[in-house]
Formats: sequence, C-alpha cells, structure tokens
Amino acid sequence: MTDGLSGLLCEAPGAADKLRPYIGRARLMAETLLEFQGLIRGSDQDRVLGALRELGLVRVLADRLECDSRMGRLTVLEALAALGGEEARIAMRNAIGSSRPEVRMVAVKALADAGYAPSIGRLLDYAVSGELTPSKLYAELVRQITAAAPEATVQALERGDLSPVLRTLAIDALGLSGDYQVLPSLILAAGDDDQEVRTAAVRALGRLQHPAGEAAIGRAMQDERWVVRSVAAEAAGLAGFSRLVHDLDLLLGDPEWWVRFRAGEALVALGGEGLFLLNRTASGERPLAHRAAESALAEQAAR
Repeated sequence: MTDGLSGLLCEAPGAADKLRPYIGRARLMAETLLEFQGLIRGSDQDRVLGALRELGLVRVLADRLECDSRMGRLTVLEALAALGGEEARIAMRNAIGSSRPEVRMVAVKALADAGYAPSIGRLLDYAVSGELTPSKLYAELVRQITAAAPEATVQALERGDLSPVLRTLAIDALGLSGDYQVLPSLILAAGDDDQEVRTAAVRALGRLQHPAGEAAIGRAMQDERWVVRSVAAEAAGLAGFSRLVHDLDLLLGDPEWWVRFRAGEALVALGGEGLFLLNRTASGERPLAHRAAESALAEQAAR
C-alpha cells in the first residue's frame, strides 16, 4: 500500500491500481493516510488526496462511522477531514446526526479542523438540545471558535437558554481570546448570581490583564464564596494589579487556607510593595495572616 501512495506522489503509471485492494479496509487506509499525509505538502498532497477521493475512499470511510470502535471512528473522522472536498464535508456533517454521542462530537470537531467550524450559536444549540454533551473536546471547540470570532460569543452570552456550565465555557474561551472588546461582558459576568460563572469571569479578567478588570477583581476578593476569593487573588497577581496589594493583605487573614495561600502567592508575584506587606504582616500579630505571610516568604526564598 505504501508503494501505491508513493506511486501517486511520483505520478507513476498504475499507482492507483496498487491501492484498489486496500481501499475497502477503512481503518488501515485511515491510519496510513494520516501518517503519510504528515510527510507531504502543497501540490503533492493535493494530488495524492485527490486520487484517493477518486478511488472512493470517502464513501468507504463514511460507512465505517457507525460500526467501528470509538478509536476507529475518531481515526476515520480525522482521515475524512484530511481528505477534504465536498463529499467528505457532507459525510462529516451527516455524522453529526449519529446515534452515538462521541461520533457527533468528533464529527463537529473534525469539521472545524477541516475549516467548516459551526458558529458559536450552532455549537451552543447542539448542547442545549442535548445533541452534544459538554466535555473536554467540546470546551476545546468553544475556545477554537471563540478565538476566531469573540464578538459572536459575547452576543451568545446574552441568550436565556444557556446553563451555567455553557456560560462558564463561553466565558473561559473569552478570557483566552486576548480580545479586550470582551471586557464589559466579563466584568458583568463577574457579578453573576452563579458561583461558577463568577469564578470563570474573574479568572478570565486575570488572564486578559487589562486595567479595566481591576475593580471587578477587587470586588471579587470580598465574595461570599471562598473559591471566588481565591481566584480573585490569583487573578490580581497574574495581572500585576499592584493597587490591590492591601486587599490581598486582608485576604492573608481569610478563614480559608487556600485563599490565604493564593493571596500570599499574588503578593510575591507583585514584588515591591507586595513583598513589603508580606514582611510587615509576617512580623505582625494577626495569627492567620502572620503564618500565611511567613509561608509565602519561605516559598519565595526557596525558589
């Protein structure tokens, strides 16, 4: 089979005939195609993929989507994405209607990787309707689509049918987009009623590191939920918001150990005034804050 693929690459006579006996072996062809594809580029790749499409490989692969193993279906869908062309696109789109949830998810991801990503609205529709279940792969796809069009994800956040899980995934993607136009939506979400949504928004503001998010992060340090307070402390250190050092100093005395730990880390990260406050607190008489400051300084000295 490798000889046949090499023959297609060299435009050798009869190369396609050498491949015909193997075309019906979908898994073998898919794995070989993916391995071989990584070795060729440009017009050579186009020529080989075109020949494989003419041999009917797309139809063979599409027929295997419902009867192969989970890993086999994943490989087949990756091979369809690699083959490209309208027939492969239709096969991948048809796979979204599969009765198998994992096939539906991988089909959407394969389409996106092939340049046919759904809109963020459509992707969220799939999850709202139950056709797709939020997962690690789904979250990756939300980030991928949001990176290309963050403004569309901002608009999608206004929908009333999104669960907290879906809103959290969208907010996380916005924080990774690097687009400062999403800041107003993240600042609004940092005051949301749902803890997970607030947490995701504060974390996203820390990632963007824009001064406009400083006040929202400061407010989150006073949140009733310790998880939000800890993420706010981490975000302040990551963003370099030195004006929040006094708020972080107060968190060194928080009842929750993890909040105290994150506050100490943030003060170390801020340097300068942050280290000054840590040293002052380590010499002070606030028991919890005293120990948290000593611990943060000890870790900083050990680095």
